[in-house]
Amino acid sequence: MKVLFLDPIHKVWEFFRGLTASPGLIMLSAVARRDFNVKVFDASMEFSGGPWNKTAEYLERERPDVVAITGTITSFWYDSLNAAKLVRDILPEAKIITGGYIAMQLWQSALQSGYFDYVVLGEGEITLLELLNELKTSGPKDFSKILGLAYLKDGKPVANEPRPFITDLDTLPLPAYDLFPMDRYSLAPFGGRIGYTVTFARGCQNRCVFCSEAKQWNNCWRGHGAEYMVETLTVLRKKFGKRVFYIGDDEFLHDRARTEKFISLMQKAKLDILMWIQTTCYSAVNNADLLKSLKEIGVFQIMLGIEMPNAKGLKSLNKPQNMDLVEKAIATITPHEFVLMGMLMWGAPWDTKADLYNALDFLMKKCDIVGPNASTPWPGTDYYAECEKLGAIEDFDLSRYDMTNVVTRTAELSAAASDRFYKNTVGKALMFNKKSLHDYLFSRKPLYRTYTNMFLKMGWRFFIMKPWIQKNYQEFDGFYRDFSARRISQPVLAKAIQK
Repeated sequence: MKVLFLDPIHKVWEFFRGLTASPGLIMLSAVARRDFNVKVFDASMEFSGGPWNKTAEYLERERPDVVAITGTITSFWYDSLNAAKLVRDILPEAKIITGGYIAMQLWQSALQSGYFDYVVLGEGEITLLELLNELKTSGPKDFSKILGLAYLKDGKPVANEPRPFITDLDTLPLPAYDLFPMDRYSLAPFGGRIGYTVTFARGCQNRCVFCSEAKQWNNCWRGHGAEYMVETLTVLRKKFGKRVFYIGDDEFLHDRARTEKFISLMQKAKLDILMWIQTTCYSAVNNADLLKSLKEIGVFQIMLGIEMPNAKGLKSLNKPQNMDLVEKAIATITPHEFVLMGMLMWGAPWDTKADLYNALDFLMKKCDIVGPNASTPWPGTDYYAECEKLGAIEDFDLSRYDMTNVVTRTAELSAAASDRFYKNTVGKALMFNKKSLHDYLFSRKPLYRTYTNMFLKMGWRFFIMKPWIQKNYQEFDGFYRDFSARRISQPVLAKAIQK
């Protein structure tokens, strides 16, 4: 049985201007290839001939029996649906699977669309493996005992009991990097192709109302061990030439014992790499004595989830901190000369224009870089439920749910007006920040100029309200019209030749 893991073409996220391998698919394919003939197709890494055209050609040529399509990122959901539609047209007998956060939220409509046969709910490795084993058996299939699986039964979507989380993540293999086009992945703020993303933990125990990650993992934290982390980084450094890493753990410093062991092992490994981590204000303060050692092993940037630096905003978002803790975390990190990124969240129904001005002023004075996120109501989160209750959501186009667009009304403006105000204000701030200009000229912090260049470009795009789109992006609708026309004409041509 041939299994294909398919990641469709996406619009690159404005904040990073680059792509990395799907964190979900790279783990799932590593598990599945133990027992199955597995291949991977990442359409976003196709740079000529049109990624959708290349996807169709690949499906026609390889003709897999099962296609697993990522359904994690909300703004990519329509791409996942379109990919499944294409698979259904070309390979009507193939079984099509999806999973991930947004697929979990929309599992019923996904099944009812006719494009997906199965949706994996929750953690996917074991569920997918059991599903593939059932699909390869001859005779009648029984999916009722596969925990964490949703499917159609008698034409109606049903979901089995949830699957418990994997207790020890180190029982999983290393990600299947060799199946992916590693030489083509690139992240602009990390120096291009030397940059890459890795994730060594799942979830966060905090209960910030907007966080889909915490929701997906039931507000608990599980992490790989330090040995697994160092082995992964060693493979990426020595085999694939990656040297700058964004570590995607929501709370890298959650487990102090793990951090201490990671530091010790990295001191011995001497990998000569740079790492960007993210953590909470509480953990930054609680691990103050480890910051010097983290700097020595290559951590060059720390991202803090400050979000809205005022008491009202922190309470509204249910952040586990007050302003005293925010100030203390900044004061703790600053002497170590990390690149400090302070994250912003603006665009909630209770936010005012003054809140945005004040937040930007605070973050730009206190931090090296501001991550200017629009508050996005991810379906399934408490924040989405609150926005829905208030009738505040005015833009339901999920492709715009990417933290660069305001989709709810705010305290003073409609969603459309809030979006214009947000982009105009943030755009100006990113382009004309005196501190950033000074640091651009004189700072010796790693990659700071690379960051500043990217944020200047992003600021300009925000200001002119014209989002940047990568050169290889291809719209599905235009492709599909041509694709359908060709499929209709080809049988006609074949009959004419026979006559």
